[in-house]
Amino acid sequence: MTQAKLIIAGMLALVIFGLFGAAVVYRGNAIKAEAETARVQASLETALDANKVSSDTIDRMQKQDAANDKIAADLALKLAAANTALIDATTARADLKGKDENVRSYLDTPVPDALRRLYDH
Repeated sequence: MTQAKLIIAGMLALVIFGLFGAAVVYRGNAIKAEAETARVQASLETALDANKVSSDTIDRMQKQDAANDKIAADLALKLAAANTALIDATTARADLKGKDENVRSYLDTPVPDALRRLYDH
């Protein structure tokens, strides 16, 4: 009977140690899972921060692109107006030179060298 009690006690001890060992393994896995969760959460926060910075940059670039388009359109209008004014002035001068003897005589006068050097540079 004593031997049976010892065998039962031994088996009970083995079961207790087995359960304790399983609990230790599960606890270790739980600690690893918590650490992995924290690492993934940190990676997610880093990715979200990078995404926010990228989104802000894209918004800024789109606003700058719209501003550049407006500036280019304004410059195109000014250039067209300047070209029209130049064509009108050139046409008026050519017409005046063809019709008025005093203007033709004035425009045919040579430009002094000192003044020509200013225009050439």
